[in-house]
Amino acid sequence: MRLKRMLAAVGVLVLGSGGVAVATHVTPVPSTTVPTGFFSTHTKINNVPREVSRLARRGRMDVFTQHARLTANQATAWHTHPGPGIVSVVAGALTYEDAQGGRCRKKTYKPGQGFVDRGFGYVHRAVAGPEGADFYVTYLTPRRAPTQTIDVNDPPEGCTP
Repeated sequence: MRLKRMLAAVGVLVLGSGGVAVATHVTPVPSTTVPTGFFSTHTKINNVPREVSRLARRGRMDVFTQHARLTANQATAWHTHPGPGIVSVVAGALTYEDAQGGRCRKKTYKPGQGFVDRGFGYVHRAVAGPEGADFYVTYLTPRRAPTQTIDVNDPPEGCTP
């Protein structure tokens, strides 16, 4: 009887963990079938942890979700955000450019890679690779921020226009 219970428990664990494994390996929707633009804007989040207190007012913030597509070698304007942006590259290549210590830095991301743009006035831009780039961005902004992106006229010191 004890052996039967043990085997039953092992069977449940194996089947349960198999379900978890399947759930964590989800096939993404091809980016070419997803329209560009914002999927959601000003989604209100009311349970923001204290660790994000720089962003949240009284535990609240807004969330924007966007699918962006750049053509071959196309660059965004130099810009910043009122809060961080979580970027996932899904097709092509995307080079993130910023400056640190008066020197321009460039890092290229390919499908399946991503990064966090720290926002809060940090000036940068993105440049698509030779095949273009498709990427998703989730912006976290202070509640009622007028926009998720703020264009600036000049590149940061160390980066040429």
